[in-house]
Amino acid sequence: MEILDSLIESMDDGEWHDINELSTAEGLRKVSMTGLTLTLHFLADYDFAELSEVWKGDPKRPVMEAKLSPSVQTFIRRIRWIEKAEKK
Repeated sequence: MEILDSLIESMDDGEWHDINELSTAEGLRKVSMTGLTLTLHFLADYDFAELSEVWKGDPKRPVMEAKLSPSVQTFIRRIRWIEKAEKK
């Protein structure tokens, strides 16, 4: 679950994040690129995340990008709101 938690936390801003950026995030540094790719595909298969491929670098090469789906972003915002309300 640590990988999933770290991925969701890294992508909770709703922006696209490439796999190289995600691989350097706290909690994901020790995860192999294969493990990270498989986990992102798992999240995408169950509509928790969206995946895309962009061309970056020199020379240009395809790089996977991921972001949380809008429904998951909404869910996370609601959970955080509830957690804040309970702390008061």
